[in-house]
Amino acid sequence: MERINGEILTGISLIVLAILFIGAAQLNAVWALIVTGSYMILAFGFAFLALGLVTLMKNRNKPEEKHSSH
Repeated sequence: MERINGEILTGISLIVLAILFIGAAQLNAVWALIVTGSYMILAFGFAFLALGLVTLMKNRNKPEEKHSSH
């Protein structure tokens, strides 16, 4: 079973944060001024998510090394 890695967690949290910021921009005029930054955060979130998935797939193909205790 594969474990979730840090890049995937970072991507998910940035995506959620950007969605909250975009929602706040719909309600508040001050937040609407920085909505472009929210879309950049959203893009970074998707980039981290893609990086995490690529890393997960790359590590899945490698066999795990067993450590022996001598």
